[in-house]
Amino acid sequence: MKRIILALALGAATLAQPVSAQGQWGNSFTADQARDAREKGEIKPLNDLLQPIRQQYGGNMRRFDGLYERGGKKVYIIDWVTGRGELVTFTIDARSGRVISKS
Repeated sequence: MKRIILALALGAATLAQPVSAQGQWGNSFTADQARDAREKGEIKPLNDLLQPIRQQYGGNMRRFDGLYERGGKKVYIIDWVTGRGELVTFTIDARSGRVISKS
């Protein structure tokens, strides 16, 4: 009986992790959902949006955090290492390509 309770508790903890990982960004999208949105023209491909950032800040993307829903908009969150070696997190409107925030 104790093993069953332990197994259920561990299973519940595992299922709770994705919910807490969403944090302030709301819902994240699966790869299939992102591809569907791109094919419907709802979002631009991330690669198309990186060139202006590269031109302004130099450097390269360090990490793609994901595509999220924020305030009714789809946004990309990326970590970028500038040409000066600074780590910057960008929130980019996935439809327009506009940088919403930089930190």
